Amino acid sequence: MDWLGKLLDMVTGGLPSAAAGLCPDHLKRRWLARLGDANPFASISANHDLVRATRLAWIEAALEVLDEARQRAWDPEWRGAAADIERFETEARERLLDARDLALDRRREPVASPIDAHVDAIVNGVPEFVAPGRDPGLGDAVTAAFPGVLAALAGWPPESVPAVFGRIAAAGLPMPGQGPNRAFGELVFAAFAEILKDPKSYPQAREAFYIAMDKLARDLGEATLASVRGLDARFEATLTRLDALSLMREGAARHLALLPGIDAKLDEVLRRVAHLESVPLDALRGILAEMGEGGQGADAAEIERRLRAKAAEFKALTDRLNRLSNDDPEVARLRTRAAAALQAGRFVEADGHLASAEARDLAGLDDLEELARRKRLSAAESRAERAAAAMLRPNPDAYREAAAHYAEASRIAAPADAAIARGYAHRQGLALRMLGEEFGRNTALREAIEQFRSLVGSSDRATDSLDWAAIQNNLGNALQTLGQRESGTERLQQAVDAYRAALEERTRERVPLSWAATQNNLATALQTLGQRESGTERLQQAVDAYRAALEEYTRERVPLDWAATQNNLGNALSTLGQRESGTERLQQAADAYRAALEEYTRERVPLGWAATQNNLGNALWKLGQRESGTERLQQAVDAYRAALQERTRERVPLDWAMSLGNQGGALATLAEGRGDPALAQSALDQIRTAWETFEAAGHEPYAAFYAAEVERVSAILQRLQPA
Repeated sequence: MDWLGKLLDMVTGGLPSAAAGLCPDHLKRRWLARLGDANPFASISANHDLVRATRLAWIEAALEVLDEARQRAWDPEWRGAAADIERFETEARERLLDARDLALDRRREPVASPIDAHVDAIVNGVPEFVAPGRDPGLGDAVTAAFPGVLAALAGWPPESVPAVFGRIAAAGLPMPGQGPNRAFGELVFAAFAEILKDPKSYPQAREAFYIAMDKLARDLGEATLASVRGLDARFEATLTRLDALSLMREGAARHLALLPGIDAKLDEVLRRVAHLESVPLDALRGILAEMGEGGQGADAAEIERRLRAKAAEFKALTDRLNRLSNDDPEVARLRTRAAAALQAGRFVEADGHLASAEARDLAGLDDLEELARRKRLSAAESRAERAAAAMLRPNPDAYREAAAHYAEASRIAAPADAAIARGYAHRQGLALRMLGEEFGRNTALREAIEQFRSLVGSSDRATDSLDWAAIQNNLGNALQTLGQRESGTERLQQAVDAYRAALEERTRERVPLSWAATQNNLATALQTLGQRESGTERLQQAVDAYRAALEEYTRERVPLDWAATQNNLGNALSTLGQRESGTERLQQAADAYRAALEEYTRERVPLGWAATQNNLGNALWKLGQRESGTERLQQAVDAYRAALQERTRERVPLDWAMSLGNQGGALATLAEGRGDPALAQSALDQIRTAWETFEAAGHEPYAAFYAAEVERVSAILQRLQPA
């Protein structure tokens, strides 16, 4: 599709629904034919601001290609040309940034530029998109011309430009998540649409630039609307009331939202995390792009949580790389370059630099004994940092790669320092545990358990008691995760034993926050055991452990950890209250949930807030069933309603079904107390929807629960209906 077709799509995408309904496909085709005769781009081609905008769009797309090329320079296919790729990329980027500054400065007239060949292509309506398998020379003029234009900008002979740049432009850039690659021409139009939508995304520009871009958008919109005159009177009448600038902005936003890649909400998340964590935006974009199956279907709030966790790892890693000293200045330089590559989100390049540093150290192991020892440890250090860099890429292959790197780091370090080698082996276990936890790989969890058990057996508790305790704690975590996925209680009991062993050394006096973390872990394992066993002993132990954790997990010190523990305490108390008579435990559970909501706010953690609202609703519903009156039941209904504001069907369908069904159960109890058959019918409809949703998802336990609820509420409705 050429730029005229894209322009028409933008305009029609910005139409209000009433006007869009009057523009069927046959009218749109006639409109496009009119645009071909009265090309809006050609009609304003003398406008210097069109030149600025199209140049700027080309530059932004070119910078994306440069980013990708620099990262691929260390792929096996291109590694032999890596030096030339990096040199050309550096020079081309400098010229592009100069050209961008010129395009943004409206005080200076745009002088002739090699980029202008692509402006001519736009004005003349040259197609920008080529179907897979077609020769780009047949149509995609902008993409095909890219290497030559870039060479002219950088002052290089076209034949000297490394082939990777043209290859990337033609094949397209991979987008985060699902969807096809976007070729260079597609990237240019997307950047052009972004400029029309929000020119203020360039804070370095002056007000005159913003005004000029708004005028350009208005002129393009008005010229496009003018082309439809005389085709359909009713449709034309709806257009007279529209503002062309608003139409173009709305249409550009819609066009961008439909593209594969980072949507507006995720871009907002990226920028917020970059600001809060002081991590470069490019690094976070690289992490997001690597998220793979871990990011599919994930809510923006969950993605933000993961990004912030990775941001902390990123800062620790780059800080280490910039601080590490080495007798060999070349090793130090390679590590600094690795840190710079990570800052730009180029993980493959960073790994290449660290691999080179490791190889250089290993090549010197025949030196004098002490020097050889230092080189061995330095090589192990570089290998371990390769593992840490791999852990920044949240996908299963990267985590498995990290575990292998840590194992090799341990092997390299072992002859020089057994304690350092053991530390790398511990990190290997942690990488395996995270692989198992985050991606459902039970085999990896079993490997982690064996790794931690081996380390416990080989560690000297007397000389390094806190390290021994940390391994026991991590062993408990791996056992608990696997135990939650398996039937029975053996793994969970083993987890409890590991946590209790850890607490023998992780005392409150020595390491208060680590003690609290292990108490919280112990409580979670006991709570799961208590839910699977009859009686209340385990649940009471869980409550005691959560309360112990809260002695150090205070709201002032760690507000979100405090809130999470309050929520967990509420869950344990709620389960305990359902097994006991009376209302005291359930009231305590409601109090714990309300405390958690003081820090688990909707703005800060929307889905965590919604989950706690749902839990609060459950406690209040049970209280309402045991107390006279309807106040508690109404509070439960309100809590579920709050949860459903964030637990939407589109966002988290099973959580939505759960809160909807639970609210239905509370409404049914309320209807029974009031003698209200209409309310009971509404409650039954909600519960039936929840049951059908879980049934369709194949979630047998919840499907069975809501099927029983359907029977219960059907009986209530039958009793309430007049004979």
